[in-house]
Amino acid sequence: MGPGMLVKAAMPRRFSLVVFGLTQVVIDTEVLWHMARHDICYHTFFHTFLGATCVAAAISAIGKPVSQWIKRLWNCVAIRCSNSDVTVETHTSWTAAIWGAAIGAYSHVVLDSIYHANMDAAPLQPWSAANPFLGWIAPEWVEIWCVLAGIVGLIWYFGRTIRPPAPTDEPGKNS
Repeated sequence: MGPGMLVKAAMPRRFSLVVFGLTQVVIDTEVLWHMARHDICYHTFFHTFLGATCVAAAISAIGKPVSQWIKRLWNCVAIRCSNSDVTVETHTSWTAAIWGAAIGAYSHVVLDSIYHANMDAAPLQPWSAANPFLGWIAPEWVEIWCVLAGIVGLIWYFGRTIRPPAPTDEPGKNS
């Protein structure tokens, strides 16, 4: 989610972090499915660019209403469980849903292709059996980069959206 938070900070209205996360989960359900079946191969079709394109297209189609539903649900819970206002804007544009799904799908394939030496499906299949991303950087640096991207994204996003109260002319206020 770290890279997604960085993109959200860069494109706050044109990128849905909820749809990005949903896309990540859908792609990794393939791994969960194979693990539950005790298969030897875990990263198969969804972990190729062709499979990720199919996931991105499907999630783009349902991303806007699902994102809005998730955010409304969040707001219902947040109102009941918090003394401070942690509600979120519920609107998600189609543009934001499409960007969230596309960036979520393709970044997942690239990062998993770098991270997992045992990728069962090369990212370029069916056109190539090669994994051109493997060995770009050490897997632990992928983890570090994702965490740092998330921290930078959070600071950037909230630094832009949370503003201190405006100074007043009243004595003793905001001094």
